[in-house]
Amino acid sequence: MIKVRQYRILFFISCFFLGCTLILANVTNERKPVDTFSIPFVKVSDSITSKKKRRESKARLSYLPNKTYLTNLRKDISEAARREKGNSVSTNSFVINNRLQPSTLSNLISFNIYDKALNTHSFSGTQSTMNPLNFTFENTVNTKLELYGFEYRFKRAESKKFGYLARARFERDNNSKSYYQLGIGVNSIKDRAINLLGLEHFPVRSGPGHILEIYRTQLANYNEFQLTKRLKQIASFEGNYYSDVEGDFLILSRTEYLAIESSMFKISPLIEAAYGLGSIDRRDGYPYWMADRRIYGGGGISLGIGSETSAFQMIADASVFSEVGQVSFERYTGNLSYRIKNFSTVNVGFEVYTIENFYSNVFQLGMVYNFK
Repeated sequence: MIKVRQYRILFFISCFFLGCTLILANVTNERKPVDTFSIPFVKVSDSITSKKKRRESKARLSYLPNKTYLTNLRKDISEAARREKGNSVSTNSFVINNRLQPSTLSNLISFNIYDKALNTHSFSGTQSTMNPLNFTFENTVNTKLELYGFEYRFKRAESKKFGYLARARFERDNNSKSYYQLGIGVNSIKDRAINLLGLEHFPVRSGPGHILEIYRTQLANYNEFQLTKRLKQIASFEGNYYSDVEGDFLILSRTEYLAIESSMFKISPLIEAAYGLGSIDRRDGYPYWMADRRIYGGGGISLGIGSETSAFQMIADASVFSEVGQVSFERYTGNLSYRIKNFSTVNVGFEVYTIENFYSNVFQLGMVYNFK
């Protein structure tokens, strides 16, 4: 059963989020998109031979925008194009934890290039550190590992309703062993539905997983449906096969109701339930986490701050769940971005569970700078 203490934690976090909303709604400056069709177009005659024509031409010229307006307009358009279509350099770091104890740290620095069709080509240098897991028995495999490598990623232009991406990574560790990663994904974005499908093949993200050369093949499907203006339904599936001949899957359903909405923030209560099966029970987290059976359900609150054009944007949620045969747990997730200057953006993400030895608490930090 859900404890009263957890309700208090959820209520406290909700009040904190609401307070942030009220503050940021007043201080966040919203950048309105430029309407290039609002400029009156005037054609002036090339030959003026009479006073009447000269007077008419002066009247027409009075409708032309002044030089300052045109300069600001060109600047706004060029800045928007630079943010959306300009080449960029980016960094991305994430750490995977058992609660707050780090197990994996990964860093990428990327150079991103747009081709003529506005597809993105990313070339990245990678560095990762795998720490020993919190395992009770002494194990020569459970040691620290350092990896360095290179990754290439292709992403189709975001303006397309049907998109796809692909990536490939090669890495070597401090023991001169080599590893690789492959991934492909497709997406379909419509007015009232978003559908994502991804397939990835990579080493288990832990030191023992790499040393034992256990690879994980993951199939993930995410579907979001806007049933009404306020009601949203999410359904997802994840299946995993491991090279040590183990596997699991999890199906999830989530319903959100938009209770409060303004131009700068949204609040949505949510309910969520999931069912999963695995071939083995590895809740100790070694060399990776797996449950032989999972049934859980619960609810919480989702909060969104900012608009599509504001410098600050955030979406976060806090939820409490009860799981069959296990202690109840909490989950806190969020993503935020902040445009420090016109061409520099900071991105932060987190996903935190209060499950022991889960090794799924992720903190992410990235930055993007767009060139001219």
